[in-house]
Amino acid sequence: MIKLNITMPTVALHQKYRPKTLAKLVGQPYVQTALTSAIARMHIAPAYLFTGSWGTGKTSTARIFAKSLNCLSFNGPTDEPCGTCQSCRSIETSNSLDVSEIDAASNNGVDDARALVERSSLAPVQGRYRIFLIDESHMLTQQSQNALLKCIEEPPPHVVFILCTTEVHKVLPTIVSRCQVFHFRALSIQTIAQHLQEVADAETIAVEDEALMAIARFAEGGLRDALQLLGQVTLLGEAVIANHVVEMTGGVTETDLMAVLNAIATNDTFQLLKLSRTLVDSGKTPKLILSSLLQTYRDLLILKSAPKASDLLTSPVNYNPLKAITSH
Repeated sequence: MIKLNITMPTVALHQKYRPKTLAKLVGQPYVQTALTSAIARMHIAPAYLFTGSWGTGKTSTARIFAKSLNCLSFNGPTDEPCGTCQSCRSIETSNSLDVSEIDAASNNGVDDARALVERSSLAPVQGRYRIFLIDESHMLTQQSQNALLKCIEEPPPHVVFILCTTEVHKVLPTIVSRCQVFHFRALSIQTIAQHLQEVADAETIAVEDEALMAIARFAEGGLRDALQLLGQVTLLGEAVIANHVVEMTGGVTETDLMAVLNAIATNDTFQLLKLSRTLVDSGKTPKLILSSLLQTYRDLLILKSAPKASDLLTSPVNYNPLKAITSH
């Protein structure tokens, strides 16, 4: 008899640490407070519009809100859904009969919109509300948005629409005006780095503080991208340092940038040409090299005028090496 060793796939960090309740949202205090208060006061709007850059928690918040409205462990909506009842589990796996997740990128026609309107007249199967979560809602055609307009304005009392978009300017103003709009802001570098540290501690990942800051800068305000990159650099099988992050993202490392800066500072033209050739031969484009240098010189100017403004730094070079240069 042949025995097969089957290893269960590892859950990606951005999925494993996706928030399950409103209290666990990261970096969105105003959204968290407003939705929690709406549930507590039973001020449930017929339509919501979640807008913001990618990876800031729009879809996760929509699912949490759907669980909060339909959790079966409580007599009414709650800001702390149990996560274990049939309704919560089915929403988390996108299999709920009462919560329809629709990808507007592939279901953006007027016929899709009309079918959605017809389904909205049906009563919930097991929950309190029939919820339509429309992701990438800006991808809906103008005709399909117009078809949805009346339903979003005056839906049946048991229906809630949640529209998520990264490009709110492409959503019809008539749709926006009929929704409660929540703006999801890009997370600060410090907020992302702090959350990454918590995840690294929970996963026993050896990672330097400078590496966490490098990940946070590269993510550009998106927590999902930051968690994906953290999971990626852990595959190197060693303690994660800032240079690992920069190399993994295709950037110019701190070591190389410092060498270039020193060559410029000492007017060593030959060394500068040699370093430039080495960087280009290693796959770094001239545009990338110049962009990294511009970022570094910007950071130097900042530290020259505000020596303690480490939170404004954006280049791959960390605070201490830059501070040493400005002190000369």
